[in-house]
Amino acid sequence: MDKQKLKEVLIKKACGYETEEVVDEYALENGRPVLLKQKINKKTIAPDLAAIKLLIEQTGDEYEELSEEELIKERDRLIGLLDKSAGGNSG
Repeated sequence: MDKQKLKEVLIKKACGYETEEVVDEYALENGRPVLLKQKINKKTIAPDLAAIKLLIEQTGDEYEELSEEELIKERDRLIGLLDKSAGGNSG
């Protein structure tokens, strides 16, 4: 995996994201598995503090002087960039 891809994954983990979990339930009919139910759950993965810390360390002093409000705006900006790079899908 190249550095840019790793950085994108780290940003995604730092910002949090949504993903889908698919659970299939099967039964045997005539010796063959047949799909009975399929349940799709959306899961929200919370932002990861270790990833946030690593991003801050990588950016140096760039974020140290920002207020909490400015940090929230920057987080939202990064989430927007992540959404664009993922084709508008988070997860």
